[in-house]
Amino acid sequence: MAQIAEWFDGLSLGRKPSPGIEAVLTIVRTDAGRASFMSTQDLASRANVNVATVVRAAQFLGFSGWSALKSELRHRYLASLTAEKLLTERVVPPIGLAGSSLANDARNMARLADSISPDQLTRAAAILAAADRTIVLATGSYAAAGFQLAHVGQWMGRDIELHTSSGTALVNRLRMLSPGDCLVSCNLWRASKFVLEVVRVAAQRGIRIVAIADRQTAITDLAEESLLVPSEGVTFMPSTVAAVATVQALLAELSSSDPDRTMTALRDTEELWSELDLVDPI
Repeated sequence: MAQIAEWFDGLSLGRKPSPGIEAVLTIVRTDAGRASFMSTQDLASRANVNVATVVRAAQFLGFSGWSALKSELRHRYLASLTAEKLLTERVVPPIGLAGSSLANDARNMARLADSISPDQLTRAAAILAAADRTIVLATGSYAAAGFQLAHVGQWMGRDIELHTSSGTALVNRLRMLSPGDCLVSCNLWRASKFVLEVVRVAAQRGIRIVAIADRQTAITDLAEESLLVPSEGVTFMPSTVAAVATVQALLAELSSSDPDRTMTALRDTEELWSELDLVDPI
C-alpha cells in the first residue's frame, strides 16, 4: 500500500491535521482495503470520532466529503491488486455472483450520476466535435467502450479511430494528428504504461486529451477533460458498464453538436447499407 500512502502524503501537502482528523487519516492510510468499503459512521466509530470529523478529514485532503474520497480510495486500492488477488478477496454473496454483479452495476450507475456532470460531457463532446481527427486509445476489456465511441462516431461522419495496442501503427496515426485534434484515453483499473507515454507525447504536440478513467492519474492530469467512472466489479473483472454508459452519453452530445452533419452522415450510411444489401428486410 506504499502507493496509497504516497498519494495521501501528496494530498496533505505537509499540513498538520487536528488529532481527530489524524485518527481518521491513519486508519485510511494503513488499512485502505477495509476503509474503502466503510460507511461514514463505521469509519467514525473505528477512529473514535464523530461523523463530522470524518467529513472534515476528507475535506482536508481536498474532497467534498467521505463519499468522494472513498470512491477514489476504492479504485486506487483495487488497482493495486492483481486479478488473482481480486478473485480470492471476494466472498460469494447469498444471491450468487450473477445477481451480485447486476446489483453492483446498478450501484455503479448511481455513482456515475454523481461523478460526472452533464457540463463535463458537453465540454468533452465539444473537443471531439472541433477535432478533424480523433484516436481512441483503449486496452483490454475497456476497448469495448472505445470501440463504441469509434464505431458510432464514424457512423455520424466523424474521423474517429480505435487503437488497442502499441506499435508502429499507433505511432503513424499519432504522427498524422495535428494540434487541435483529439486523443481519447479510455483506460481503467491497471492502465498500461505505454498509454501514459503516448498521452504525454500527444499533449506535447498540441493534441487535446480527453480521459475516461476511474481515478485521478498522471493521464487525467494531462487531460483537458477527465470523465471519472466507477469500475468496481464483483470478481476479478472490473465493470465496463459505467464506461460504456459514459460513451453513450458522450455520443449523444456529439450528435447534437452539428445536427445537419449527423443527419447527412446517417442518411448516407443507410443508403450504403441498402446498396450493399447488408440488412435483412423486416
